[in-house]
Amino acid sequence: MKEAAITQSPYVYVPKEAMTEQEKEDLYRTRIDETYRAYTVIDVLTKVYRRVFADDLLSYVGEHPEDFCRMGEGWNLSRAWINELKVVRPESVFFQYTDDFKVDIVVQGRMKVEEVKRGLTVLRSRNTVAFDLRLRYIFDFRPCEMTCRFEKAVLKEEESLKAQDVSGLAVDKYLIPVMSDREYRAVAAWIRFNHYADACFENKPIDPMRWIKNQKLKIKNGSFPENGAMGEYFFGFGTADLIDKESGEIRRENINPGTIILNPAMTDTRGTLNSTLAHEATHAYLGRFFFLLQMTHGHDYCSYMCKKYSDRAADEYHSPLERMEIQANILPRYLMIPEGYGSEYAEKLLQSYGGERSLANMKRLVDDMAEFYGTTKTMAKSRLMDFGYNEVRGILRTANGKLVPAYYSTLSQNEVYCVNETDALQEYIRNPEFRRIIKSRRYRYVRESGCYCLNDPRYLFFDHEGFPHLRSYAREHMAECCLVFKEEYDNLAVRLINGILQKGTGRGRKQIHYVGVNGESPVTPEGLKLRRDLERQMAEKAVVEKSFNEMTVSLMEKKHISVGKLAELTGLSDDTIKNMRNKADIMFPIREVVAVCIALHLSPLVSDPYIESCPTKFLDSVEYRAYEYALREWYLDPVPVVNRRLVEAGLEPLTKLVDGFDENGVRIAN
Repeated sequence: MKEAAITQSPYVYVPKEAMTEQEKEDLYRTRIDETYRAYTVIDVLTKVYRRVFADDLLSYVGEHPEDFCRMGEGWNLSRAWINELKVVRPESVFFQYTDDFKVDIVVQGRMKVEEVKRGLTVLRSRNTVAFDLRLRYIFDFRPCEMTCRFEKAVLKEEESLKAQDVSGLAVDKYLIPVMSDREYRAVAAWIRFNHYADACFENKPIDPMRWIKNQKLKIKNGSFPENGAMGEYFFGFGTADLIDKESGEIRRENINPGTIILNPAMTDTRGTLNSTLAHEATHAYLGRFFFLLQMTHGHDYCSYMCKKYSDRAADEYHSPLERMEIQANILPRYLMIPEGYGSEYAEKLLQSYGGERSLANMKRLVDDMAEFYGTTKTMAKSRLMDFGYNEVRGILRTANGKLVPAYYSTLSQNEVYCVNETDALQEYIRNPEFRRIIKSRRYRYVRESGCYCLNDPRYLFFDHEGFPHLRSYAREHMAECCLVFKEEYDNLAVRLINGILQKGTGRGRKQIHYVGVNGESPVTPEGLKLRRDLERQMAEKAVVEKSFNEMTVSLMEKKHISVGKLAELTGLSDDTIKNMRNKADIMFPIREVVAVCIALHLSPLVSDPYIESCPTKFLDSVEYRAYEYALREWYLDPVPVVNRRLVEAGLEPLTKLVDGFDENGVRIAN
């Protein structure tokens, strides 16, 4: 006997009033599940409600045989068999009722039907019928119900949910909306019309708190000591550390679904508060059917924490959790800065500055837009790019963990001038063309600005320690002098924890790829600059005709550094330094030789022949390419700093002397 289909989720929970104290404690328990895999509609139908699509189709055939008869009038369908059934995809639309949420399952296959002649049952006919139709299921997603039933087979395309949906907002197999620029604009307009009628026909800033209250969400202040998140959204039962308003004390409390926890330390300005509120409200709004779908199979305690994000448009390569985070980052800018009025206001501001799209005017435009609409500058910048102000792309960029000075950029999406040096190091290891460019010394990495700039006085000046900085002219003309990279984000930091969604301040892990040189041909007399470099370094270069041991002695004398001091600067032992000065038959590890070059601040013009004279040579490996890069870009830095950068890139340091760590590799507390 075939098992009957389940109609109600076995994980449905009863109202709290009927629970015992132990049941309530279990309901609010903290469960961390980082192995969580989101269920699709197909998973829920087949694994939770145990629906068998072939059986549901046959039941419909039995109730509506006229739709499947092929012999015409006077014939009746007596039996049917499913020979083949293939699930193509689920289809549904977003704007539906929670207690009456319909989903179509598109199926294809072949069915054999047997028909008998009316009044003459001995006369039978069997035919194979190909079918391409939809099976419609209806969910009641109310947490105290969680039921599912099969409604019917939809035979006509025009009767499908997608064809009948006037909003045009489709959802994917996780019931997450499929969003493009058109959908973001439409949803933002819908929210403004329903919750901000007074601002729909005027250029007025809106308060996301009204949208939150209309969704009947609760807001509390919490403490976030570990991750620096700006806020959390609880769609399930959980616990959180809350801050008492009067005493300032932190206490652990039970949290109900539909609660937003704000981090007051991170949302202390109008812009950050509004953006965080809109972010969390977007999770509640766009993610509600995903959350409810997951609850049907017992994951009402689980969600994800996403401190990092990407601005890429959602696509099939993102996990459902990443897509939800991306949407919660994108929709608020459409909501807070409306399409028509926002664009008109931006142009009005620019004209008030004189109309020129200069770097100074672009910086001012970002500031004024953020101030008027009550958003962060980052959100205002993103919206201005939506409006076609691509020149703001170089504003509010970060590199090496710091905000870099603004620069003028009209690059296309995902193309940048400024990059983290650890990312550039990985590209140096991978890309021989990029290695060739760096080895040529035509370009210098400007750490303050995060870019590789032509080594020319028109664009660079050097401080008293020898480190390069961009001139104002260079920041206004990046296309003349800087290398271009393409950013590709992957492996967003996604974790599942305690039924919460957390909004953080970072970005997803990325890879950068060198894509070419702007101004491949020299635009300035670089030969003259090279000759000046040669003249400054002739005194050091004179020692390179000697043996490795002799060169070590001569270079130390030239730099006025003793054996003990060099050992202190490198982290090597006194005996190692002495052997480098005196022992001709020792194969010194290449990383130790590189450490000496860094400690002596030898330019590539000197370090290359020095290492060439050493019995140990560079090999073609990841670490050695990284050391090669260090000799060209970091030779002015102390050895501990170079070692820290290598460690941050997942590479072997030159010595145990690492900035921020003790000699045992343990991080030193600040």
